[in-house]
Amino acid sequence: MSVDAQLASGNAPVLALVELGFTTGTARLTNWAHPLPFAGYIWDGIGALGSISAVKSSERLEYPSIDLVLYPVNDALMALLQSEDPSTYRGRPVTIYQAVLDDELRPLGVPELAWFGQMSQPLINTGDGEGDTGSIVMRCELYGRDNRSQRSLRLNHAQHSARHPGDTFFSRIEELTGRPVPWLSRRFQEI
Repeated sequence: MSVDAQLASGNAPVLALVELGFTTGTARLTNWAHPLPFAGYIWDGIGALGSISAVKSSERLEYPSIDLVLYPVNDALMALLQSEDPSTYRGRPVTIYQAVLDDELRPLGVPELAWFGQMSQPLINTGDGEGDTGSIVMRCELYGRDNRSQRSLRLNHAQHSARHPGDTFFSRIEELTGRPVPWLSRRFQEI
């Protein structure tokens, strides 16, 4: 059965594969109940991946973010997200693949790239200790969304020399931009 036929049937479960690129290694998770081989790796499917918010695309200059709900079944993942150094996850790559499953829960074709971005900030819910085991909501954003990027910084000598010590490219920028430049009229130029 083809993907189009399965989608037209009304029963089209979706397989999600999420790749989280931490500085200490890569976590590969799936929404299946058991591990799944794909692209030469085994994707962990023991219930660590809860859900993925809707992947939106826009024609305008918007940067829609998504939320990944992760369940803390892996103590190493939980410890990594609670570490004091956020650079282990913040700004690191996230890749989401999706595939349609047939009636026997086999992937139809090769999973396709659905979204690519970077991890931003986790929200950790520790649960109530009884029935609720807790969850982690990882906010993921497209590259370029982060307002702390270099594009949003003002171009001045102090910021430039902090990033590039010894470079004097912007050393006179404050002097040049602070002094008004007289605009001469056309009549004055013809004299």
